[in-house]
Amino acid sequence: MSNTLEDTQDAPESSRALALPGYLVLDKKRWLWLLWAAVIGLLVVAMLTRLYHLNQPFDRDGYDEGVYWQSLRAMLAGESLYHTIFYSQPPMFLFSVFPGFALFGGTLWSARFGVVLVSLLGFLGAGLLGKALAGRLGIVLALLLLVVDARYLAESQTLQGEAPSVALTFLAVGFAFLWWKQPDGWRGVCWAALSGIALALSILCKLLCVSTLVPIVLLLAARIWQISRKQPGTNRQSWLPVLAGVAAGLVTTLVVVFPFLGTFSSFWSGVITFHQAAALADPGTPQQNFTLMEPVLFSFLALAALFGTGAACVRRDWRVLPILAWLLITLGLLIRQYPLFDHHLIIIEPPFIALALLGVANPTSASYQTLLSRLRLKIPVSSILLLGILLILVASAVNVSRDLHYYKTGNESTASAFTQKTLQVASDLRQAITPDEWVITDGQFIAGLADRNTPPSLVDTSTVRITSGYVTLAQLEQAATDPRVHAVLFFGNRFEVLSQTAGFHAWVALHFHLLKSYGAGEELWVR
Repeated sequence: MSNTLEDTQDAPESSRALALPGYLVLDKKRWLWLLWAAVIGLLVVAMLTRLYHLNQPFDRDGYDEGVYWQSLRAMLAGESLYHTIFYSQPPMFLFSVFPGFALFGGTLWSARFGVVLVSLLGFLGAGLLGKALAGRLGIVLALLLLVVDARYLAESQTLQGEAPSVALTFLAVGFAFLWWKQPDGWRGVCWAALSGIALALSILCKLLCVSTLVPIVLLLAARIWQISRKQPGTNRQSWLPVLAGVAAGLVTTLVVVFPFLGTFSSFWSGVITFHQAAALADPGTPQQNFTLMEPVLFSFLALAALFGTGAACVRRDWRVLPILAWLLITLGLLIRQYPLFDHHLIIIEPPFIALALLGVANPTSASYQTLLSRLRLKIPVSSILLLGILLILVASAVNVSRDLHYYKTGNESTASAFTQKTLQVASDLRQAITPDEWVITDGQFIAGLADRNTPPSLVDTSTVRITSGYVTLAQLEQAATDPRVHAVLFFGNRFEVLSQTAGFHAWVALHFHLLKSYGAGEELWVR
C-alpha cells in the first residue's frame, strides 16, 4: 500500500471542473450554491418521505413491529430488558427509540418517529462518506442514493433495528475514511473516536452489522503499519488517534452493556444463544439465502458498484480494498444467516453505495487516459465520470419507482379488509380489559393498537421463539395464571398450529370464556 491513501484522493475541485464538458463548467461559487441547494433539498425530501403516512395502522413487517412496540410499552411501565422483558437483540435499538417513544405518548407514531430520527443520521454518515471518497460531488450522489433507497425508506418507517444500525454504520465508515484523510492532530483524534463510538453503537443495534468492523479494522491496520514502519509524516503522536478510536469503541460498548452485567446470563441467552437455537430450529441453506439475495445482487446499484470497483482498480485507488472486503464479508454473513429475512438485506447497501461512489472519484486520473489509449478509444476522460454518474442516476430512478410502489402498497394495506378486522379486534380488546390488565397473544401489534400490554416475558411469541424452545406450553400456562392476565387473544395461528404449544387452546378453554370469534384460529377469550 502506498504511503497513504490520500495519494488516491480526489483531484482539486478546479481540476475536476476542467474534466467536465464545457456546458457543465461553472465557477466555484455557483458550484457551492448548487451543492448546498441539492444537499438541503435531498434532506428535506428524506424527512418528508419518512413522515408520510407514518401512522398507518398495520404491522409493516408482518410481526416484528408488534414485538418491539410491546417491548417499549413494557419499558415504559418500568420493566427491564433481559430480566423481565424477553429481548433477542442487543439493547441499543430500543435505547435509541425509547426517549422519543416516551416523550410523544407511547403511540405507534412515536415509536416509528424514533426510528425516523435515528435513520436521518444515516444521511449525515452517507454525506461524510461521499465527501471522503469522491469530494463534493460524492456528497450529493451519496445522499441521492440513500434518499431514494426503497429498502432504507421502508426500514426507516418500520419499528425495527435495521435502519438505525445501518445509519450508524454509515457514520462509522464515513468517520473512518475522514480519519484516514486526516489521520493526525485533533481532527484525527475526533474522527477516530467518533468512528469507534458509531461502530460500537451500530453493532449494539444489530449484530449483523459486525461486518462494519472489516473496513475500519483494515484502515486501522494500514495506519499501524505506516506508523510502525516510521513512514514520512508519522511520529509517536500518530498513535494517539489510533488509541482514541479503539478506546472510544470499547468504552461505548461497556457503557451500553454495563446495566445488564447483573443479568449477563439472560443478556447472553437472548442476544447470542437464542439465535444459535433459532438457526438449529429453522435451518436454511445457502442456496435459499442466495435466492432471497438475488434481487439486490443483480440490481442497478450493484452494477454501479461494479463500475466503481473497476474504476478504482484502474486508478489503483486502494481505498477499494477495505470496502470490497466489507462487501464480501457481509455477503458471507448473510449466506450463513438462518433464518434470513428480507429486511436483513439492507446491510448490503452501504458497501454497494460506497463502491458506486468510487466510480465518480478522481475523474482526472492519468490512469484513465492510459486505459483509453490502450483500448484505442478516442473519447474524453470525462466520459468515464459521466458514465459513473449515469449509472448512479439510473439506480436512483429505479428506486424511485420502488418507493412509489411501497407507498401504494401501504395505502392498499391500510384500506384492506384484514387491517379493518385488526382494528375491530383491537377495539374489542380495549373494551374487554382495562389498561392495567394484560393479554397473552400471538398478535402483539393488535394489543398495541388496543393500548394494552402483554406480559413482559411474552412480548415475543414468534414461530422462531416457540420452535427453538424459548416459549413452552408450560410457560404459557404459568403466565396465564398471573392475576394480571385477563385475556388471551389467538390471532396469528402460532399457538395452535405449532406442536410445541398446541395444547394451550384447550387449557384456555378451561380457564377463560370465549368473548368473540373472528374466524378460524382467531378468538378473544377473557376471564
